[in-house]
Amino acid sequence: MYLLVLFFPLIGAVITSCFGRKIGERGAGVLTSGCLIIGLSYSFLVGVEILFNSTVTYLKLWKWFDSGLFLVFFGLQFDCLVVVMLFVVFLVSTLVHIFSIAYMRGDPHIPRFMAYLSLFTFLMVLLVTSDNFLQLFIGWEGVGLCSYLLINFWLTRLEANRAAIKAMLINRIGDIGLLVAMFFVWNTFGSFDFSSLFNLVSFSNEIFFICLFLFFGVMGKSAQLGLHTWLPDAMEGPTPVSALIHAATMVTAGVFLLIRVSPLFDVVPLVLIFITIIGVLTVFVAGTIGLVQNDLKKIVAYSTCSQLGYMVVACGLSHYSIGLFHLMNHAFFKALLFLSAGSLIHAMVDEQDVRKMGGLLHFLPLTYIFFLIGSFSLMGLPFLTGFYSKDLILEFAFGQFYLIFVYWLGCFSVLLTAIYSIRLIYLSFLSNPTFKWAKIYSLKEGEGLLLIPLGILALGSIFWGYLCKEVVWSFQMGVSPVLFLKIKILPVLLSVLGGFSVVFLFYYFFSKKLFFILYVYGFLSSAWQINFFFNFFFVKKIYKIGSNVFNLTVDKGVLELVGPKGLIQFFILQVQKISNLQSGLVFNYALVMFIGVIVFFVML
Repeated sequence: MYLLVLFFPLIGAVITSCFGRKIGERGAGVLTSGCLIIGLSYSFLVGVEILFNSTVTYLKLWKWFDSGLFLVFFGLQFDCLVVVMLFVVFLVSTLVHIFSIAYMRGDPHIPRFMAYLSLFTFLMVLLVTSDNFLQLFIGWEGVGLCSYLLINFWLTRLEANRAAIKAMLINRIGDIGLLVAMFFVWNTFGSFDFSSLFNLVSFSNEIFFICLFLFFGVMGKSAQLGLHTWLPDAMEGPTPVSALIHAATMVTAGVFLLIRVSPLFDVVPLVLIFITIIGVLTVFVAGTIGLVQNDLKKIVAYSTCSQLGYMVVACGLSHYSIGLFHLMNHAFFKALLFLSAGSLIHAMVDEQDVRKMGGLLHFLPLTYIFFLIGSFSLMGLPFLTGFYSKDLILEFAFGQFYLIFVYWLGCFSVLLTAIYSIRLIYLSFLSNPTFKWAKIYSLKEGEGLLLIPLGILALGSIFWGYLCKEVVWSFQMGVSPVLFLKIKILPVLLSVLGGFSVVFLFYYFFSKKLFFILYVYGFLSSAWQINFFFNFFFVKKIYKIGSNVFNLTVDKGVLELVGPKGLIQFFILQVQKISNLQSGLVFNYALVMFIGVIVFFVML
């Protein structure tokens, strides 16, 4: 049963990639979705066995590396953390597969798309079930590869090529940190197994650097401030890909790694403080950028950066179960938002600019309801899923008095979240129509395969947080901090009153041009000039060094003189010398023949 959980997505990916042309578009969708439904069923059974019996299951399958003292097994580990992640990954991935059958209909490469999605799911499952760093690294790199393939699925589009390459390169920068941390782990502990490490852990300088480099890898994968620029550009891929990357795979892998190796971080409080600061800055910066975005998917993408910051803040405060709780809740409402955006884009014939929408409430009422549920859960309105985890993170942040600014900055970011969420709903559904009237004939709700996943995710966005809050609090060490009512209720007031009032003022009492003429708008719309900073100080310098040193000096200098160019010049000179013997005079040829005969007889 445990192995079937791992290999069912792989079976669907292999069969679809090998026989996609034979089974066709419908067969590829049914096969991959069926494999994931079976995998979801088995993961539920595994969860029942693990959670109700409070056990941990280890499976040692075979020796992987056996060289001297270097011994690594290929093994699987199933505990409470893995069970939660399996449920999230399989549920969201299954719904994305079903949604993709209708969303991608008509594309000539659907079997390849479905195979990539299933392979993505398999590698994420491999990552979360690994019992050692080396095996986790395979899944870690595998989800990065699949994200490249899926972002670049429409490979004839230059923007998709650029976004996929950017995602790959930035993630490779973060992966350097994970690799260095793995070298430190082996040098310090002589083992990659998580269980062995956690039994041997104690504070030392090596542990400090291990945690620092591990978090550097997390920053790349989970899009934290500085290495977050790839995530908004990844919206060039199909919308189901965005939902899968943002809700269940790829970006959640970094937060999962933080929670998995939490015993290492707990002995290095200085790194935890650094993690908390980076997390809350990510929340704030991503929220400010989301205010001025006009691309529908990019607004939701920056909200993902912000919510990932909240998860990292929870881990930095050593409340890992709360971080996992928010990861699980976020999967529901973020997948709902992205798939609702896909339904909207599908109806608008691939239009993503919210300024070219408006008045869609009358044409797409179900999509509007799903957007409302997802956005209100994202804002943390009371009794929705997002409320139970995000507000809890802020309450624990207020309890850490040496990091009190984390609470206030987090609360202000709640206001930012409310503003761009309400702005998105207003411009898309409630404002006056600004789209071309020729599109009015395509404005209708999607078919059942589009709406059924949205309905399931909507139910999860409403009820899941309430159903799971008691379970999560039972795992949380200690009790919730005793806070004043105004401190507890402040995030809710900012979401409800602040967001609605700010948007109302801007769009009813002030001219729309007032906000656009401010210099801050240009600064925020350029994403704080972070891309310019990296391009100017790093990319251009590296490109210049590569051009002057490696290209002109090494490639076109040393290597060409020693290699192809030098050999060609040498042979040309030798041929020219030999060609001088061809004088065209008979007596010269006779002399050469005579000398040749003499040499022949002498050698005899």
